[in-house]
Amino acid sequence: MRKRGLLAVLLVVVMTVLCGCGGMSTEDAQSYAKSVLDASYKGEFAKYMEWTKSSEEEAKELYEGNIDVTMKEAGFSDLGLSEEMTENYRQLFLDMIKLAKYDVGEAKEASDDAFTIDVTVEPFIAFEGLQDEVNTAVTEELTNVEQIPSDEEINQMVFQKMYELMAERIAAPVYGDPTTVTITVKPDADNVYYIAQEDMTALDDALFPADKF
Repeated sequence: MRKRGLLAVLLVVVMTVLCGCGGMSTEDAQSYAKSVLDASYKGEFAKYMEWTKSSEEEAKELYEGNIDVTMKEAGFSDLGLSEEMTENYRQLFLDMIKLAKYDVGEAKEASDDAFTIDVTVEPFIAFEGLQDEVNTAVTEELTNVEQIPSDEEINQMVFQKMYELMAERIAAPVYGDPTTVTITVKPDADNVYYIAQEDMTALDDALFPADKF
């Protein structure tokens, strides 16, 4: 399982491009950045649609479609999980990213017509210790079986237990101390503004730290 497997958040990279050219004010940059985050994490598209001149159908298609990329990167297709289990995880990811807690600060002018924005985030830490808890539960369950399960059956067992524990934690989210991530809204060669993928990745890592479980 790769680092960004079960805790992967939908980095809607395609959705971070601002359609239209021309200058931008600090207020515009802040509004645009918030619209991208709200669309990426909350599934709230109204402001994003205004900025990008896209339809609600297009925005939803991108938002929903990127979960399939997340599922693929997590390796679900190679684990032999049931269709029901795979769909359960898909919905779990969607529920989880809506728990993202962030506050978009004021934009500040930077060089080359760019703007920097400090985003205060509260990391979702409810999954700390999850792996150990899953391992313990599955080990206990395996001690009571009469016949050694197949690899596919063990995978199903592990992911079923992990799903149950993750669902409990999502229902009662726990957050860590606030931290700040600086993102940049900048124009490309055609003067079209966007947020770089690396900034969105840094924000995602801060919101849902994957190295604590």
